[in-house]
Amino acid sequence: MPLAKGQRIGAFEVVDLLGKGGMGEVYRARDKKLGRDVAVKVLLQTFAHDAERMARFEREAKLLAALNHPGIATLYGLEELEGQQVLVMELIEGETLAERLARGPLSLDDALPLFLQLAEALEAAHEKGIIHRDLKPANIKLTPEGKPKILDFGLAKALSADEDVSAETSQSPTLIKSKPKGTALGAIMGTASYMSPEQARGKVVDKRSDIWAFGCCLYEALTGNKAFDGDTVPDILTTVLQTEPEWNLPGATPAHVRRLLHRCLEKNVLLRLRDIGEARIELATGDQRAVRRAAPSLPGLARLCRRCRRDRRSRGCCSVDFDFSAGRCLAARHPV
Repeated sequence: MPLAKGQRIGAFEVVDLLGKGGMGEVYRARDKKLGRDVAVKVLLQTFAHDAERMARFEREAKLLAALNHPGIATLYGLEELEGQQVLVMELIEGETLAERLARGPLSLDDALPLFLQLAEALEAAHEKGIIHRDLKPANIKLTPEGKPKILDFGLAKALSADEDVSAETSQSPTLIKSKPKGTALGAIMGTASYMSPEQARGKVVDKRSDIWAFGCCLYEALTGNKAFDGDTVPDILTTVLQTEPEWNLPGATPAHVRRLLHRCLEKNVLLRLRDIGEARIELATGDQRAVRRAAPSLPGLARLCRRCRRDRRSRGCCSVDFDFSAGRCLAARHPV
């Protein structure tokens, strides 16, 4: 349902249209009570009377309400306009990661801290039993301070013990043979270039599909290219199912990041990284481990210092200090 500038939704006054997605439109609005700008999301008019999509929209509100993390867009409330539910959410200024990558890949120094924060946010969602199912650069907003925020849990689902698994395993990427709970008939749940192989086959989806998408996003951030691409959706899904990415990562990419990407983009879900928390740990500690591996051992330091002392006796005065944080022996030589 298109909204007009100045239109009121409870305490909120519409300012302008921010963008459109597959299911809805997002507007900037002014909270007249609290004096702040917010984002309001409404379903497209063509979906307004679609009970399945309305149920999914309301589910998004419940999922967002369960999440409280600085890396995930905050839900402020749920309003009603002419019998239709409207989400009122945190307005996040800045550009999406997709818009940023349109100008080229990120440097390692920018990408790795960014994806560490994304891993932390995704881990918070997974701990609540929530998977995103459509994680991609267009759903990651970068604040003016450079902090990432995950958007649009409209395709997410809560993992529950009573879910109809048998129905979900019968669907294919292009034709759902039966109608599983919470999935519209004939819908492809996700975006082709970021869909895991099991997602592309219409199999049961769990948090490992989010881990696959996380790997796709990290690969794209480092290389400037999609890990899986093609001219048509079937072409893309074929690459997802059958081919490996071109592992043309920047030459300076650390070994632990290369290993992490291979583990995230493992086509066999049983061999894939099982928990995004492992990615968080790898990104947070990988460089430290590299420094420890590169640092000389204590016996090596002792040999170096003996050489310094011999050099001092034979050639001049040499003071020796240790930089234990980097594992170095520092010698300052002074002439006699």
